[in-house]
Amino acid sequence: MESPTDTLIRRLPRRLKMSELRVFVAVLEHRSFRKAAAVLHLTQPAVTKAIAGLEEMLEVALFDRASDGVVPTAHGLSFAPRAVAVFEELRRAAQELALVSGGKRGTLRVGILPMPAIPFLPVAIRRMRETSPDIFVSVFEGREAELLDRLHKRDIEVAILRLALVSPAEDMRVERLFDEKLCVIAAREHPLAAHKRPTWPQLLRERWVMPPADCYFYEHVLRTLDRAGLPMPTHMIESFSINIQFGMVLHAGMLSFGMRSQVEFAPGKSLLVRLPFELPAPTTMVAAVSLRSHAPSPLAEQLVAQIRDLAGTEQPGADAATRLRARRSEPSSPSPAPAGVQPAQHASIARASARPTT
Repeated sequence: MESPTDTLIRRLPRRLKMSELRVFVAVLEHRSFRKAAAVLHLTQPAVTKAIAGLEEMLEVALFDRASDGVVPTAHGLSFAPRAVAVFEELRRAAQELALVSGGKRGTLRVGILPMPAIPFLPVAIRRMRETSPDIFVSVFEGREAELLDRLHKRDIEVAILRLALVSPAEDMRVERLFDEKLCVIAAREHPLAAHKRPTWPQLLRERWVMPPADCYFYEHVLRTLDRAGLPMPTHMIESFSINIQFGMVLHAGMLSFGMRSQVEFAPGKSLLVRLPFELPAPTTMVAAVSLRSHAPSPLAEQLVAQIRDLAGTEQPGADAATRLRARRSEPSSPSPAPAGVQPAQHASIARASARPTT
């Protein structure tokens, strides 16, 4: 047989009315039905009815009549702290919701590539924390396919991707952040940094550090050089780590391929230069990718705005995903090779020379 306590516990969630609880707290505070009615902008009979309904549901008397109003009974005094706590928690919940809605508090889970997000991301997060010090940002670094998979699993809310060779699915929202262009980077003290117009044959004679052949960035470089009929450099060091690549450029005198954001926002950027050799590469869109089925959080919107501001990008007027698909559907034509470079006889020759030897 169910005890009275169990019966009340089961009945409370179903029958407790917030309006009656609100009236109880007001009567408790003012010790008067009349004063509570005035504060709540209700009639006194309405207050009396609410208290009677609450007492009936609880099956106890909450107030006793007094000459100057009402006083809480023992049951009323016992119930009071919990009733007050309910409204205090609701008040705190409202404050928390307001902070989250304003981007002042909350958690943002973002996925990035080693390039190009890392140079921009610390600066953008620092700006966000200057105005919202209570936010928490979780950053996951991975390759394009892994980041898209984590988006679908909702492990991350937004991924910052370079859309050179990866195409997000139709269920993804694509927001353009900025456009990148491939370049050759070197240490500032590298001998070729002083050349006004280095040629591709000169660059090929240097030592290179490259990403592994199975990553998207390598494929982007390979396609760019194939399009211009330029042979791929023979590299001495292969590493997926951007830190290793930068270390080899800065301290081992090697050359590497990079993007604009790396040079302008990377740690130690004053030690790096873009060599004045224009690669015949189209611009590459860097975008914030998220699920269309979920509205972006205020923190995600802040991050996108901060990165666009850092890159000097205007708010796009058209859907970035639509423009990207339209661009890829256009037929491409080989770009002319730069001066002083003999086009490769076949693209396969360049591709073969690009693969590391064992």
